Parts: sequence; structure tokens; C-alpha cells
Amino acid sequence: MRASVVRMMIVFANTKGGVGKSTLAVHLAVWLFDRGAKVALLDVDRQLSARQWIEEVEPQITARTAGTPEDVLSEAQSLAESHDFVIADGPGGLNDSSRTLLILADLAIFPISPSILDLRSVAEATQALKYAQSINGGKVQGRLVLNRMRTRDKISREMAEAAPSLGLQVTKSHIRDLQPYRDAAQQGTVVTRMGYKAKEAAAELTQLFVELMTDKLAFLGTEEQPKTGKVAANE
Repeated sequence: MRASVVRMMIVFANTKGGVGKSTLAVHLAVWLFDRGAKVALLDVDRQLSARQWIEEVEPQITARTAGTPEDVLSEAQSLAESHDFVIADGPGGLNDSSRTLLILADLAIFPISPSILDLRSVAEATQALKYAQSINGGKVQGRLVLNRMRTRDKISREMAEAAPSLGLQVTKSHIRDLQPYRDAAQQGTVVTRMGYKAKEAAAELTQLFVELMTDKLAFLGTEEQPKTGKVAANE
């Protein structure tokens, strides 16, 4: 199945680490690839976990790294010339490399997990997004994704209630704290290729990605099957 796309750069960013940026970046890159798009991943996080993970999952996805704002600019522009989507995993913090990514981005996704520190980080993220918009003419759109949510957890419920007032548009789709995400990282795969045992995680991720990408990507065909045929046999 081939996808008809609008070329774009998507950045996962936040003012702090540990919010699930790399997990979402890798999963979005593979999800788009499996639907026929030509995808590159640019890892700007100093841990480089996204690049290592994507190379295990799908070697056909171009993976690059960048350690300075100058490298970010050079790599992003180079990748954009030959790929439908460039997915960037930003560093855990809003430094000059992060700001460069946001200025170049078409879509900036800010994951937050249920903690007071994450809630406080949103204000700084909003300021960084507004700064980027003032430079690139408002090109970059921002979305807040509630990640690692726990159904019965008080802070998760409070964060979901408070999110609409945090200054960023919040996605309707939330991501729960499910074991298959951890299993996928350990096994060098993604939940959308794990078959039945990860069906709930795969379904909620697909719902989020469709929400984020619905006006950017039109699928040709009706079946949601990876073109690589690497879905687990027990699906």
C-alpha cells in the first residue's frame, strides 16, 4: 500500500527527558514506513536510543544523528530532500538544537507523562513553540500528547482534566502505560508489529497517529497491513 503524502518534518520535543519521546518517534516512523511512506529518523537526543532502536526494527528507514544546531540544520535539510517524512527525536531539554528543530518543523509533538514536573514543563515548551512560530511565520503546529497514562491513577486523571488549559492543543487520543511498549523496546520491534499480544497498544497508537496525520496522509487501499510483512504470525 502506497501513501500519498505532503512532505513534512515532525519533531518530538520536551523540556525534560523520560516522557516517551523516543518511543513515540520510533513508532511513528515505522507506522508511516509500513504505510508506504519514505521515512527518515533524525536522533538529536544524546542517548541516541531512537537511532539504535530504529536500526533494529527497520534497516530501510534512514537513521541519522546530529549533535549541534549546525548539524541539525544540515541533516534535516538533506533528509527532507529525499524523504516524505523526517521524524526527529529532540534532546531532553530545550537547548539550541531543540529550538533549531522547532524552527524547521511542520509539526511539534510534546509528550508529557503524569507527573507534576511534566505539567510544569508545558509552559516552557509553549514559549519555545511560540518563539519558533515567530521565526518561521507560524509554520509549525504544536500538539500535546498525554503519554503513559494510568486509568486508576489520580495524577493521570488530574492531568487529563488540566491539559486543555495548558496552552497547547491536546490530542484526543491518549497513550496508556502498557507493558507491550516496554516489551517492544527490549525485543527490538514496535507494538504495531507484535500481533495479538500488543493489539491494545497498537490500536491506541494507530488512533493517535491517524489523528495527528489525517490531513497529511491519504492511504491508498483499505487494509492496514505493513508492507514488510513483519507482523507477528499470531495476529
